[in-house]
Amino acid sequence: MNWVGQQMVWIVISLAISLTLTWLFGMLFGNPLLGLIPAIGIFILMSYYLRKRAMARMGGMGGGGGGFGGMLGGGGGGINYVCISCGHKFKGGACPRCGSKMRRADF
Repeated sequence: MNWVGQQMVWIVISLAISLTLTWLFGMLFGNPLLGLIPAIGIFILMSYYLRKRAMARMGGMGGGGGGFGGMLGGGGGGINYVCISCGHKFKGGACPRCGSKMRRADF
């Protein structure tokens, strides 16, 4: 299943839980607005869980904590470069093989 399909499934599940809670609390307490409070809470918790799961899949900040993790190069160990002249991979400065300063970033 692709990413859009997964998001649609989670939206439908969240909507079903929200409507069920609103209806249930409306029947029990006579006020359907009381069902919105737990529905919003569940929606926020599900969003948090899905974001944490997605970040763990992308390889950034999987254990916890916030931030942008792998998107800003937080855990990669620097940028590698490839020499345009000879194709050698290196870490910054001039190419150690041919001395050329023409390079491109390799992510």
